[in-house]
Amino acid sequence: MTTQTAWPESVIARYLTVAGSALGRDDIAVDITCTQTERKKGRNGEVVGDITLVAHCSGCADRDGTTYEGLYLDLVEPVLKSSYGDHTREWAQEHAETCRAIPKPA
Repeated sequence: MTTQTAWPESVIARYLTVAGSALGRDDIAVDITCTQTERKKGRNGEVVGDITLVAHCSGCADRDGTTYEGLYLDLVEPVLKSSYGDHTREWAQEHAETCRAIPKPA
């Protein structure tokens, strides 16, 4: 039986770890979050900024992140579906496939 937990608001993707799968807990996972920072105006007055993707494992606390600078922030969804997000998605998937760590109970 799997325990379903709500994803934190900033999480855009979740990869269940080996430990989470074995225990039936979807909260032991590698979560990918996306943050946006407005940085400057583009040539035609459009808002541009930086998008940071971070993958964080709730089992072992390992993380990986990448920042993409100077992007149009109103195009976040296409950016995330493009090759920009590949590195973070691949790291999250590979880590989740091997991580057996269980977080210390609170």
